[in-house]
Amino acid sequence: MAALLTTESIAPDERVEWWHERATELFGAQYRIEPDRQAPFNMELSLEYAEPLVLFKGQGSAHRAERRSDSDGNAKVVVHLQIEGHCTVRAEGREALLKPGDMTLHRVSKSNDLHFHDDYRQICAVLPEASLESEFKDWSRLAGAAIPTDSGTAAVLADHLRSLAGHSEVLVQPGANELTSFTIGLVRATLQTLKGGEAGMSLGLRAYHLGRVKRFALAHLHLPSLDVDYIAAGVGLSPRYVHRLFEDEPQPLMRWIMKERLERAYAQLKGNPRQSVSNVAYAWGFSDHAHFTRSFRKQFGLSPREVRPSDTRPAEQ
Repeated sequence: MAALLTTESIAPDERVEWWHERATELFGAQYRIEPDRQAPFNMELSLEYAEPLVLFKGQGSAHRAERRSDSDGNAKVVVHLQIEGHCTVRAEGREALLKPGDMTLHRVSKSNDLHFHDDYRQICAVLPEASLESEFKDWSRLAGAAIPTDSGTAAVLADHLRSLAGHSEVLVQPGANELTSFTIGLVRATLQTLKGGEAGMSLGLRAYHLGRVKRFALAHLHLPSLDVDYIAAGVGLSPRYVHRLFEDEPQPLMRWIMKERLERAYAQLKGNPRQSVSNVAYAWGFSDHAHFTRSFRKQFGLSPREVRPSDTRPAEQ
């Protein structure tokens, strides 16, 4: 059984209220939907039911959907794969900023808050929580965290969900039961893989999360507001845990970020000798020109101006 919901035929000033009613009907809870009635708002959601699995594809405008009520006894888990756009997911006591390619899991029956910051596409699979608990009871320790899907079993699961979404008709054809079982098994295998290194601060888990933190920080070096709290929210970890990840590193997190910013600024000044120092500083997250110059000199023993040949320096720095 398939279903398609779209705001296309709904009057623009009625779309938020219409979608609020549909979300409440579908997910069995009260929702608060933003933006307001006058904001441009488009939504499209397609669902494929293949009990005990439900697969849905969603796309639409930036908005925020906050689920207000808790469990109705229907214990299900959603696997959320972000395809386009960025989404902050607040669920299971965590906050995760999902970028395209990231995935997270959380209970449908719990209060949660999804904030889509821009136009987006997502693929979600909903399955019984009991199907995960048959493998291990404490799977929820991994819930609500951002899971990268660029390698390992998580990459296989993400590819599988994309394939299912592109050929969802197979879920109502002969053999669908085996395909559903395989999908649920792949979710369990992914959780088992992530859980496998979760013995305190084991080396494997440290390396996994350290890599996630560094990738996130490098992708956001241009933000002056980049700090431990922002990074922790983005990767779904606590600020304290993020600090602990860098205890055995050559430098603390923020000092490492400073080094990475300065090295990129140095390379940009060398490679683009006519670009102003102020523009380069701003491009790498420095909002204070004097602070950038002092830090640059301390790191390299030269001022930003001295990095470039004198005949290529712009008149205004």
